[in-house]
Amino acid sequence: MSHPHETAESRLCLACGICCNGVMFHKVQIRSSDSPRELINLGFKLHRKHGELLFFQPCSAHRDSQCAIYAQRPERCQLFKCRQILKVASGEITEAEAMEKIQAAMAQAARLNELLNQAGKTDPKRPLTKRYEKITAEPVGPFSDPATVQLRQQLEAAMEELEELLENEFRPQSNRRPAPGAHHKSTPFTHGN
Repeated sequence: MSHPHETAESRLCLACGICCNGVMFHKVQIRSSDSPRELINLGFKLHRKHGELLFFQPCSAHRDSQCAIYAQRPERCQLFKCRQILKVASGEITEAEAMEKIQAAMAQAARLNELLNQAGKTDPKRPLTKRYEKITAEPVGPFSDPATVQLRQQLEAAMEELEELLENEFRPQSNRRPAPGAHHKSTPFTHGN
């Protein structure tokens, strides 16, 4: 049963988490309005890179497929609205239709995770794109085992399908990657670009 103050946005966000679990983003930039001390107290490991304060995905507050600090999450996370949220808010689609897209993205991410696990050892605490890049950096050529070549092809197709789904159904227009087709070979997407 829903809480009377819950919104479609909060229900969808709490049921999804692909913007938190390393599927959609690699890192999240901290805004000046966020208190680094409070974030650290909430369990975040903050890093300074190129003058920016950030944390890496998967988010340490994303536990059991939900945000453990939803009401206290960083401002960038509070402001982010995926296309599914925006479409529901505008009345373009229903909450149920958005949930179907979320479930499709989660299923595709799970398939990709399964293929990554079959292809080699990767750290599940790293973003999906980084894990994919590590596995695909290992060369596969004409003299490779046919099963390895087939698995690589399945992995590449699964990543392509997931990226297409994220690009077409989840990333807002202002957060879209500039070069479709080279998406998984480039630097992973940042929450806050």
